[in-house]
Amino acid sequence: MRRSSLTNAADTAFAPERHPRVAIAGLVFSLLFVVAWLLVRGSPAFDADDDELLAYYSDAGSRHATVIAGLYVIPLASIAFIWFMASARERYIRTALREDTILSTAHVVAGALVVTSLLTLAAVELGAVWLAEVGDSIELGGIRSLLALGEASSQIMALRSAAVFIGISATRSVRSKVFPRSYGVLSMLTALGLMVVYGSYPWVSMLFPAWVTATSVLILLPRRAATTSTGA
Repeated sequence: MRRSSLTNAADTAFAPERHPRVAIAGLVFSLLFVVAWLLVRGSPAFDADDDELLAYYSDAGSRHATVIAGLYVIPLASIAFIWFMASARERYIRTALREDTILSTAHVVAGALVVTSLLTLAAVELGAVWLAEVGDSIELGGIRSLLALGEASSQIMALRSAAVFIGISATRSVRSKVFPRSYGVLSMLTALGLMVVYGSYPWVSMLFPAWVTATSVLILLPRRAATTSTGA
């Protein structure tokens, strides 16, 4: 029994990783996330005054940036994140001696919530533009409602789900020893920042693509084969 356990552990440690270059999707996601953030930040907030909202949504040129973000950039970023998440889970699963099904399931759910909230934000941004394009006058009340929903989606759903995703990733990486322990500590600090600070400092959302970039680079770097000291 002991020999079999050691053999299984060694097989897991030295098993070849499949498609590690899929982690490039994380770099693509980070770039698209930053672009989308800049485009969306250029549009008025839900609590902007009427003149600012009218000036933005009555100008087809100004609305074009929101359309690009909602119709192309955010959906493509969501797709890239799905592939990044798959690559990260592949690394955790193939280096852990025993898979924790609870953490693994929560990991997938948190990542799915990140994607869902991002797509919700894209739909809200597009909805505000389309509402402004129909009719003879711009319905500011409806646009404000949509923008408020988008703000809530980004703060409550997207970044809180991202914080949970990062926290679980940190836990799995430390347990499987796939990344340095310092990575786990920094990841937890990043998750805490996304969980509690965003409302006062919107730029904190940039911590998420920064974390994804760092994780992608670590996945892409050649990993030293684990050695088993038992029986040496």
